[in-house]
Amino acid sequence: MSVDPHLLQSLVEAAPDGVVICDARAADRPVVFVNAAMERLTGYEASHFLGRSLRFLQGEDHEQEGLTKIRAAMQDGVSVHTTLRNYRRDGTMFWNEVTIQPLRDAAGTVTHFAGFHREGGDRLRLRDPAEKTDPALSTQTMLAYLRDDKLTGLLRRTYFDELVKRDWGLAQRESRRLSFFIFDLDCFFTYKETFGKNGADQSFKRISRVISGCFRRASDLCGRFDEDQIAAVTSGLDLTQASKLAEAVLARVRDLAIHHPRSSVSRYVTASAGVVSLVPPHDAAPERVYEMALKALRDAKELGRNRVVSRDAD
Repeated sequence: MSVDPHLLQSLVEAAPDGVVICDARAADRPVVFVNAAMERLTGYEASHFLGRSLRFLQGEDHEQEGLTKIRAAMQDGVSVHTTLRNYRRDGTMFWNEVTIQPLRDAAGTVTHFAGFHREGGDRLRLRDPAEKTDPALSTQTMLAYLRDDKLTGLLRRTYFDELVKRDWGLAQRESRRLSFFIFDLDCFFTYKETFGKNGADQSFKRISRVISGCFRRASDLCGRFDEDQIAAVTSGLDLTQASKLAEAVLARVRDLAIHHPRSSVSRYVTASAGVVSLVPPHDAAPERVYEMALKALRDAKELGRNRVVSRDAD
């Protein structure tokens, strides 16, 4: 079951620890998000953080071992856990226990850093060394929960959309071709009626794994688009190549031979696909291509399912 993105945002907002997200692509790594707990911890309002480097929290106290560790970790794109002397808005110093985790896009490039902050210097010094655990584990679990679809492991729709916007902008500037795919399982409503939610979920999970396995290039994106739909985006393929790739994906789904006794198409679960290829124009947004891909998908369904309908949007 998908989770409302607003619920996920509420989760972060309600977190007891301070959460800060910084843009890794800018030189000063400015803050782009801060939650209420961070405001309470420091005394600064969110507006004071946004667009600024977190260095202001150290005031003039920049000679700290923890800062050296953080700079090295950010340079290497790895997580780090340390303690800093930070200063609240009223000037009082506090020990800030901080965990920083890099956030990567589908190509593996670090785009942001997430920081988790709490007041805990004394607790760190009193802890038995034998009780130490890897702080990156819980952090990584939380980030994966926010980024990945729980059932399939594919990108959640909200995160997929954000990455598409990024790639769309790059393709506009570089006049690079993008191909959009939307796959939908045929007669899957009757499959759910026959095998129940658990059976349908397990089958959809297997199918998702097969589809995502066809989009393995570093620049490819693959996400859960709707309840029974999977979307993907590739670059550098013309319409013919994209159509052949979609046909190969449908063949892989058929090869799973998942029995479907009530399908009007086949004895096994099949899928249909809508494909659109274009060089993004400067006066259009990705939502336009979603609409075109969904229209192509509907046409594939009307033509009998278990097929690809593709369109060049140029």
